[in-house]
Amino acid sequence: MKILKTTQSLQETLGSIQGLVGFVPTMGALHQGHLSLIQKSLEENPVLVVSIFVNPTQFDNPLDLEKYPRSLSNDLSLIKQIAPDALVFTPSVSEIYGNTVDAKEYAFEGLDRVMEGASRKGHFQGVATVVEQLLNLVKPDSAYFGEKDFQQLQIIKKMVAQRKYTTTIVGCPIKREPDGLAMSSRNQRLSSEQRLQAPLIFQALQEAKSLFQSQNTAAAHRHVEALFAAQSQLNLDYFSICSEENLMENQLDKPEKVRGFIAAQLGEIRLIDNLKF
Repeated sequence: MKILKTTQSLQETLGSIQGLVGFVPTMGALHQGHLSLIQKSLEENPVLVVSIFVNPTQFDNPLDLEKYPRSLSNDLSLIKQIAPDALVFTPSVSEIYGNTVDAKEYAFEGLDRVMEGASRKGHFQGVATVVEQLLNLVKPDSAYFGEKDFQQLQIIKKMVAQRKYTTTIVGCPIKREPDGLAMSSRNQRLSSEQRLQAPLIFQALQEAKSLFQSQNTAAAHRHVEALFAAQSQLNLDYFSICSEENLMENQLDKPEKVRGFIAAQLGEIRLIDNLKF
């Protein structure tokens, strides 16, 4: 495993290597979900690049950025176990942004104005900015993203198409804990009591899917809202049933390719999940 801290060392190293390049961008605090992306890249590409970079421009809340879990030594150990030949890019903020830490402006045809985009101002502009910068540096053949952040995945695909990049964006299935909670770096911040409540999010999605299929959209919404109303600490931000393609709210009760999306606040921690309906 080779750890690279500068863009120059990254590009020099990549310039000396032959073969398809797979890229897994992360913000660290790795878990089995991240490792599944790494495994998928290893299956499809002889060269693996993993980036570990907590991107400041995608945080609308400075406290959230400050408290985001960081565990570089553990991350490197996990990567080394399954990908001993990986190239791991661990840049500083100045290495990525120089002296001006600002997001670019993108037009995503409404993909960034719903759900997470409505709740977290400027979030997806920051995500797209750093992903574009990393793709320009790594120039991978394929890049791997988890479907837990499905809205982010669709926005990155849109950005890649708009920029006419040749990188294939690969979405990978959500990895879950045995009780159904979607794996997330933020789960590390949950107290033991909060951790017991968090699986309600996936339970709500499963029950909403059943009601959507057996009854209609309105029944699914009523059930989810009632479930969360009965909770004292887990506060629902939104529940949406949307088209996978354009993330618009479902207008029919049985269209093809829709997903249910939930965001909820548990104390200071924001949790999101989604499920194909």
